[in-house]
Amino acid sequence: MRIEYLADYDALVPQLAQWHFAEWGYLQPQETLDGRTARLRACCGHNEIPTVVVGLLGNSLCGSAMLVAHDMESRPELTPWLAGLYVAPEYRHKGYGSTLIERIVQEAAALKIKTLYLYTPDAEQYYSRLGWSLIERCQYRGANVSVMSRSIAG
Repeated sequence: MRIEYLADYDALVPQLAQWHFAEWGYLQPQETLDGRTARLRACCGHNEIPTVVVGLLGNSLCGSAMLVAHDMESRPELTPWLAGLYVAPEYRHKGYGSTLIERIVQEAAALKIKTLYLYTPDAEQYYSRLGWSLIERCQYRGANVSVMSRSIAG
């Protein structure tokens, strides 16, 4: 799998937006697919916040990860965040998710970021195995979530 900036592959935005909408739309019930597509397109950067990276096998999109300034309105003091980690079902359990996470960690390190945050409704154990630490468990947008952090070596 090679990792590229979504900004360089605009034709992939609709497919990725559909995946994200299907996976996490319940967390933002007021959002439409068009809204999700526009929001994803607005996050396309290079070596900055926000940035979206995608995993590609040949010409096939297999996943994504994002570096965003904020991902929980209830925790504005925490910044920046790993968000949008998604691997298509047919590509799961092959290490692609952890590879995408490490790319976001590298992006953050290049920006001199010391700590990254994330929240997850269902993958606390997965992230723990990858070096993330639990900060708290709470309710967010009607879901029970784990808020986690990861220190980035300077």
